[in-house]
Amino acid sequence: MANVTLTLTGGAAGSTLTDGSGNYTFSGLASGGTYTVTPSKAARTPASVGINAVDMVAIQRHYLQIVPLTGCRLAAADVNGDNQADIVDVIAIQRFFLAMPGGNANVGKYRFTPASRTYTGAVSDQTGQNYDTIILGDVITPFADRAAGPSPDAAGDETSISASSELDPSAAEIPSTVAAVALPNIAIEPSKTHFTAEVATSTIDAGSNLVGFQGDFIFDSRVVSFESEPVQPAGLTSENWNVSGNVLPGSGPIRTLRISAFSLDFTPLSGSGALFALRISRMSNADQITQMFWAAPPDHFIFIDGDLNTQRPGYTGPGSVAPRPSQR
Repeated sequence: MANVTLTLTGGAAGSTLTDGSGNYTFSGLASGGTYTVTPSKAARTPASVGINAVDMVAIQRHYLQIVPLTGCRLAAADVNGDNQADIVDVIAIQRFFLAMPGGNANVGKYRFTPASRTYTGAVSDQTGQNYDTIILGDVITPFADRAAGPSPDAAGDETSISASSELDPSAAEIPSTVAAVALPNIAIEPSKTHFTAEVATSTIDAGSNLVGFQGDFIFDSRVVSFESEPVQPAGLTSENWNVSGNVLPGSGPIRTLRISAFSLDFTPLSGSGALFALRISRMSNADQITQMFWAAPPDHFIFIDGDLNTQRPGYTGPGSVAPRPSQR
């Protein structure tokens, strides 16, 4: 893991950063000294890449006793520190993914094992001094923070403490089983300030076992905005689904609405039509038209199946909001 801070205390003081492959070295230390090395890394920023609905579905699958998590994956799932992985942890990860204020427990924080290493009366080089780490909430590949690859340990004549590490490669999407998901094209009365509009999907086969989805789309906030709860279940997600969204923080009029959804009982999507609904709160200028576009990868729209595979629809259609022509 790159850019981990290693802090040296005891017989000498200092700090260093790991390189792109996780290597670090403290060299030139006095022989016979006692030293403690402690790793740390700043928590990941909410909405950053790598902690998302795939992790939520993995924890939901564990909670429902479909496929249990074990080892470090289970430890990473327990984001609120109550020694169990359940729906509370799922919601905390969802809030982190959506960049919602508060309520995300310890999601995004790094936890190192061991927390530190102490060398008493060290008289020789200490090599291979590795640490394990988890990022709380980062349960399933592709992981949020991966090493670029292994490198040899540093070498020298003086006493040194060093290590290197490497993590799993990224997983790939599987071929699409859904032809299209489309944002709505809406024509509204200029005087109307609150309305809902459905995001539609082509036919989804229950055999595809799609139990979650996520994605970003871009809109012009000078023309439309969204209510405090910007999305709601509808159609295929109207029963036993959590569908949530949030407008991501940012400056400028072009903003991003992020959406996250998962099945509460692992019943997969089946059928066609409305996938969920947008809650549009106002149209600030009735004479303007705004278009809405799905974001490019890695923030594109994806479905997640019960085996934690991801897939994108064959086509993701844009949408628009426009004033309804006056009747004469």
